[in-house]
Amino acid sequence: CVVMCRERTVNEPLSWEQIDQEVTGGRKLLVLEGNVYDVGEWVHKHPGGKVLLSYVGEDASDVYAAMHKVAEGSEGKKSLDKYLKPLLVGPLKTGKTGPKAEEHAATHDAALEKDFRKLRKDLEEAGMFKPKMWFYAMMLAHIILLEVAGWATLKFFGTGWVPYCATVAMLVTAQAQAGWLQHDFGHLSVFKSRVWNLRMHRFVILHLKAASSAWWNYRHYLHHAKPNVADTDPDINMPYVFMLGDEMAKKWAHKQKEGKAKGFLPYDLQHVYWWVIGPPLLLPVYFHYENLRFLIGNAVFGRSGMWKDSYSTKHYMRHGRVFFWKELAWMASFFFRWHFTYAPLLGVAGWITLYMVVRTVESHWFVWVTQMNHLSMDINKYSGRLRRDWPSLQAVATCNVDGGLFNDWFTGHLNYQIEHHLFPTMPRHNYAKVAPLVRDMFERNGKGSDYISKTLLGAMGDIVSSLETYGSVWREAYHEF
Repeated sequence: CVVMCRERTVNEPLSWEQIDQEVTGGRKLLVLEGNVYDVGEWVHKHPGGKVLLSYVGEDASDVYAAMHKVAEGSEGKKSLDKYLKPLLVGPLKTGKTGPKAEEHAATHDAALEKDFRKLRKDLEEAGMFKPKMWFYAMMLAHIILLEVAGWATLKFFGTGWVPYCATVAMLVTAQAQAGWLQHDFGHLSVFKSRVWNLRMHRFVILHLKAASSAWWNYRHYLHHAKPNVADTDPDINMPYVFMLGDEMAKKWAHKQKEGKAKGFLPYDLQHVYWWVIGPPLLLPVYFHYENLRFLIGNAVFGRSGMWKDSYSTKHYMRHGRVFFWKELAWMASFFFRWHFTYAPLLGVAGWITLYMVVRTVESHWFVWVTQMNHLSMDINKYSGRLRRDWPSLQAVATCNVDGGLFNDWFTGHLNYQIEHHLFPTMPRHNYAKVAPLVRDMFERNGKGSDYISKTLLGAMGDIVSSLETYGSVWREAYHEF
């Protein structure tokens, strides 16, 4: 039957209804630029793991363009077309072919999509996707200088409280900035070569920060594919600790009352205990646990039990589990470096204490910056999103923070979160130039209210106020049910 279906669909256009039937039957079909592709076998070779499965049964044209370098006529475009050709099932049948087609039309703003795609093409032609290598060289250089300065402060001024605190400040800054730099390489926004982006990404995230590149890639790419979408975005998947989103708070409260979900924290006080288990513990506790579980699970057991085991695919397992052992070795190089650098000055217990202090302080920096753009925005299931076109999906889940020299540096240009989510492979130093054009695009299409920009402190304050609001919604739903 499958063979007959494939023979038929290669020659005939598929409607959204037919795609839905095929997907319900188990096929992994998605739409790219008006054509239908079967990615069921390709997913095991896909360098991004199983992220592409989050768009099965849907139009993935814009997320595909966003995650890959697909400028018309580029080498990246030619290479990707080569891989796509054998996956082609047939063209998409246009027009009102049934309820699924009508649903797609109702949830996608065709005019906004067209305007967005034109804007992307204009930005490509204007060179906005071309990086300035001196910028990234300066970013790396100032990270290394801060690391050296931190060590030199203890070496030449002693280990008293004043030099110790100065060292902590410099190392925290170096680690935070390394976090933004690995983010650049991870999004393939620095080099033309994907290989060199990945090499530098592994160097920065593994050797300079002691975190897994594969762990970060899958987690972060899922976040970008469907930000603030429950059951897809791992950044908001924490119902046993924090209750995020009005609708999700109501649904969770109902499940708890029905005995279908567990929960032991007083979510109506989450804006209070956030200060205790949020920023102070995310990096020193939770991320350490996730990284080690992910790498050791895959290296030793072939699976980690996390996120449907995205990287337990043929792509990463074809050489046994050596990929994950290499990641562990790279991560270990960070701790060897710290041991040989700081043990002579502080002793073994001393350098481990220094490391944990740095991670704890850095955690505050990281959490406030990464959550201020999303936590107060729309959080819902994908089926609850009334607008699912790429520009709308990103804008309703993100907000900007006002630009400026300090804000841009402090946040790694992630204050331009809307631009970053629309164009994740764009070099971050161009976001300030692009921002007015993006705002104009939304305003031209009657969606100006989607483009929100806040002050730095205002955005951070909204994290706490949103947690309080979500907690109140949960309490009311729990007691009214």
